[in-house]
Amino acid sequence: MSNKFSDFLEEIEAEAHAEGPAAVAEMVAFDERYRLARELMLRRREAGITQAQLAKRVGLGQAEVSRIEAGRGNPTIGTLAAVAHGLGYGFSLIPLEAKTPAPPVRTRRLAHATP
Repeated sequence: MSNKFSDFLEEIEAEAHAEGPAAVAEMVAFDERYRLARELMLRRREAGITQAQLAKRVGLGQAEVSRIEAGRGNPTIGTLAAVAHGLGYGFSLIPLEAKTPAPPVRTRRLAHATP
């Protein structure tokens, strides 16, 4: 086993591929969960608001926002859309290119979003 984190991730990916399509799908879902959680946290920080402020804006508890940003929550699509909207963003699917990391979310800010 290598000491480099990137090598470790490659080993996990190789193991998933060896186990079959179900393991690959699980790995992809795991990656996307944390990519989305990180993206929401970055957008909130860019907006200069706290978790508590975002929670109040979208009608959630601060603890739920924290769980979502940590990738531990299990929000509905409606909740994710509300959080994105509360940050001034839409919620949509984006195409992924084969064998490349998930691209950063590139959406336009909604003109009617309030800070």
